[in-house]
Amino acid sequence: MNKKTGILFAILLLFLTACSSETYIYSGETDNWSAELKVIQTSNDFETQELALRYVREDVNSVGDINYVVESVGNFFRNGATLSESGTLSDKSESNPTNAKITKDTEIIMTIEWNDKKESFTLDKK
Repeated sequence: MNKKTGILFAILLLFLTACSSETYIYSGETDNWSAELKVIQTSNDFETQELALRYVREDVNSVGDINYVVESVGNFFRNGATLSESGTLSDKSESNPTNAKITKDTEIIMTIEWNDKKESFTLDKK
């Protein structure tokens, strides 16, 4: 291997390892809600959490504002959120390398409050 080929190979290897990521998907549901949390971790120690929340009953217009907390190694929450007409809500949280990260063994608890009701359930790793 000549010097130019070696340098190109090293740059390509560095680029490929810098772009690697780990993805975990957690989900859970109750009689009222279903939730899916997608956790994407990059090799530079950044983490993105993408939440998809859905009210599963017919009376979506009766829900009003909701508060939710995704409890794990750190909390991801929102107060006063509103659902779309189809009863869904999407949200995203990003953390930097100094924050604690979710692992494949992390327990995740979803708590939702709406209309003086409250439910908590576990999101299990798929």
